[in-house]
This record gives sequence, C-alpha cells and structure tokens, in this order.
Amino acid sequence: MGLIDKARKAFSAATGSRSDPTYDLVAKHFDIDFYLAAYPDVAAAGVDPIRHYLDNGWRENRDPSISFSTRFYVENNLDVVAAGVNPFYHFIAAGQAEGRLGKHQLGYKWDILAGLKTVAEQISEMKSHRTPARLSASGSLVVALQQVARAHERVVLSFSHDDFTQHVGGVQLLLRRELGLLKAKGDAQIHLFPVHPLPFLDTSGDDVSLGVLIDGKFVGNYAARDVMHCLRDAAFGAAQVTFVVHSLLGHNMDQSIDLIAATGASSGCVWLHDYSPIYNNFKLLRNDVGYGGFPRRGTLARELCEFARADFDHEAEFAKLFARFKTRLISPSQAALAIFRQASLIQPASTHVVEHVQLERITAAAPVAATQGRPLRVGFLGYPVAHKGWPVFEELVLKFADDPRYEFHHLGKGRRGGLKLQYAEVSASSSDMDAMRATVEAVELDVALMWSIWPETFCLTAYEALAGGAALVTNPSAGNVVSVTEASGIGAVLNDEAALIDAFESGSLLRLSRAARGASLHNIRYSALSLEVMD
Repeated sequence: MGLIDKARKAFSAATGSRSDPTYDLVAKHFDIDFYLAAYPDVAAAGVDPIRHYLDNGWRENRDPSISFSTRFYVENNLDVVAAGVNPFYHFIAAGQAEGRLGKHQLGYKWDILAGLKTVAEQISEMKSHRTPARLSASGSLVVALQQVARAHERVVLSFSHDDFTQHVGGVQLLLRRELGLLKAKGDAQIHLFPVHPLPFLDTSGDDVSLGVLIDGKFVGNYAARDVMHCLRDAAFGAAQVTFVVHSLLGHNMDQSIDLIAATGASSGCVWLHDYSPIYNNFKLLRNDVGYGGFPRRGTLARELCEFARADFDHEAEFAKLFARFKTRLISPSQAALAIFRQASLIQPASTHVVEHVQLERITAAAPVAATQGRPLRVGFLGYPVAHKGWPVFEELVLKFADDPRYEFHHLGKGRRGGLKLQYAEVSASSSDMDAMRATVEAVELDVALMWSIWPETFCLTAYEALAGGAALVTNPSAGNVVSVTEASGIGAVLNDEAALIDAFESGSLLRLSRAARGASLHNIRYSALSLEVMD
C-alpha cells in the first residue's frame, strides 16, 4: 500500500461527525484523493487534508479538487479575500450561484504562459535552491582512472544530464543498457553528470560540479577543473578513448571540450535525444507551449520566444564541440534528423539514424473475443507532464469518464488524484525492460493517447504501446510518433484537440478497439545504441 493509500485509509478511519458547518460543507465537495496525491507532504504528515486546506492550504494556493483553483479564485474575487472567507467555501456556498468561476477556462497553455519566466530568472531560481555539493579529494579519482587506462583497450567518456543509476527515464534506461553492452565487450565507461541539474547549458563560467561514475559505480563529486586534471594525469596512452554525449544540459561547453581533450580523444558521438544542440528549449517549443517548426533567426516566432532571448545560444555552443572534434551525430529517428538538417548550420562529420528499438510482429493475433462489448480502454503512458500531452488526456477523462463507451487508464509513474481512471504504476528498468509492453497487453489497452506537443525524437512508449497491442492516437506536432503511427497503420493522426474530442463524441474512435481491428502483439528488439556507430 502506497503512502497516499495509507493516508486515505487512516483519515477515513478517523473521520466522524463534525460540528463545524464550514468543514461539513467543504467536505462534501473536497477531493481527498486529489489533495493527497497533489501534495505528498500532507499525505506524509498524516493530517486531516480538509482541515489542512481550511487552516493553511488555501493560503499556500493549494487546490481542494481538480476543478477548483484557489489562486484563480483569490486573484479574481478580492471581496472574498477582504472578508477573510475561505475561497472554496465561498464558491460552494455562494460564488457558484452568483456566476463566479472556480477555475479559468483558458486551458493548460495559458497556465504555462502565465507562469513563464525569462531564462535568466529560471536559472537564478534553480540555482537559489541548490545545496552546495560536497566535493571529494581528487587523489582517489586519479588512481581509479589510471586503473581504467591500464585495464582496458577502449574507454568511453560519456555525458548526461543526471546520474542515470539513480534516476528513472528514457535516456537513463538507454544509458543503463549502453553500459551493459560496453561491459560485455570489455570496454570501460567513465560517465560525467552535473551534480546540479539544469535544463540549459551552464554558460556562467563557474566551475561545474560533476558526479563521476566508472562502469556505473559512483566515485565522487568533483569540480570540472579537477576532473580535467585527473583525466590528463591518468595518461590513457595506448587505450582508445572516444566520447559519447547523451546530454550536456547542466554542463559547461568549454569545460566539456577541455575534459574530452584531456583524455586525448579526437572523435566521438552526439545523440539527438532532444533538440538542445540547436535551440535553448530542448523540446523545441516556443515559450514552452507550442511547436510550429523551427523558429529561425529574424522571424517573429523567434523574437517572441523567451528561450531565444537568453544571453547564450545553444547552437553556437554546440558548434564549438563539432568544430573541435570529429563528431558523429546520432539521431534515434529520421524525423528528428530531418528537423536537425532543416534547422541547423552545424556540420557533423557524419549523421546516423539508430532507432532505439524495432518491433517484430508475433504471428498470432491477440485474442479479441474477451474485448467485445466492453468499453474502449484509452490510456496515457508515462509521466503526467504537459509536453507529453497529459493535460489533454486529463480533459478527456473529465469530459468522458461517465460515458459508458470509454474507460480510462494511466500506466506509468506520478499518480494524479481526482480523476476517474485506473492507475497502474509501471517503471521500466534494465532488469525489467518489458514492463510497459507487458502492462499494456495485460490491461488490454485499446488506444494509447500519444498527444505530445513537441516533436518527439523517438518516444519509446509509442513502440511499447504498439507492441502490447494498443493503437496510437496522436497529432501532427508529435514528431516521430506521427511517423511510427503512419508506418504501422495502427492508429490515427488527428489534426487538433477539437478533432480529438469529436472522435470521442461521435464514437469514431471505437473503430480502434481490439475487437474491431484484431490487435496484434509484437516483440521489442533493442539496438546496440552508440556501439552501432563506434569504430
């Protein structure tokens, strides 16, 4: 039983009659599951969530349900604030009848834009919350690196945005696989990641604090300058050293170039897992809300984007790396490579498409008899974040949850409360890489909504959904998801959210049920990643 379930059970057992009329009225409309899921500190404290909201939560702009925004109500009803009345209580008791709105009707993109800050403000805020890194003495690192140099003919110096052994995500999973492949070949991996993550290159000039992993084992945290000296002193000599950049977010480009040069490496690879090599927004979204093609210099689209207004330019920074070393660009899809070629002036030594996985169809189709006559099962896979389309899925659940034609599922991490759906926690790991595919098959998901608003460079969950027998529903801005949907012929590419809602209302989406189309299952075959390109 998870923390939220325990808190909910404990609260239910403790709930009795109340003598507070404000509490009683609010309790009838308060969504306890939503509150505990949205605010895990309240769940961990084991306190009455309704009392917490009435006493403190509303002052902290916490929301009592998915359909009411405390901040919005307070900011738009100053008379309620002046009277000192709890905003949610006022809305229930009087505001709703008076025609006052409990939440704006402008959509999730308005929320993003309303909270958007300049890049400088974003970086300043992130750095203000940092805890100074505890750095290790560099002597032990030199010894460890010297042992690597003596014991291996080939050494791979790799970079990513965080510690892939401690965090879960697509790139992290790929790095775990790549490490296993390198070990199997007898090669060594020295991996560097910023102790303090940042969604941009660090161009401050400060010495970046780097975590160091050797063959997946944590060695310590060091200043980038000290790591550079240790790599130089390791004297790799006869060992062949190459570099692989999975991400440089949080790294300083000049320091990264010095780190590579210190090993004696002259060539390597840069992965196009995202668009950070060509734009300051790694999702390639204008003001984090929309994709309409690459915003070229001199266009209004670029001038109006906060990310382009920063005092640094990711493409110019990455150009230094490509100019300094013989660098191959690896894209996980043709779709992402096409965007790179259309948008960037960077000239790699060569370009390669290495898809992370390929699907191998299983001859026998998945049984469909049991799926006849039941609601269409529509699911969201992965983390509930905006650029993956979660707000659109959320609105669909709110609108159609009581429609007997549909049943909603969330398969992934980061459970959200307040929605009528079935949740299954799924987290793929190097020891259970088939977890998502197997779950899609087990719940007999009919449709996976892949409503990404950014041009996905790959999207592993799309392949996992297809492999498990689900059809894909996406939009024209979703990058490689569009390509895989069209290539497979299993799913639909809908023009916009209006077309998506119409597909639900009209019932045309029902043609994608397993019973209607005769779903097929697939095996997933994984690529060798960077090893397919290395000399």
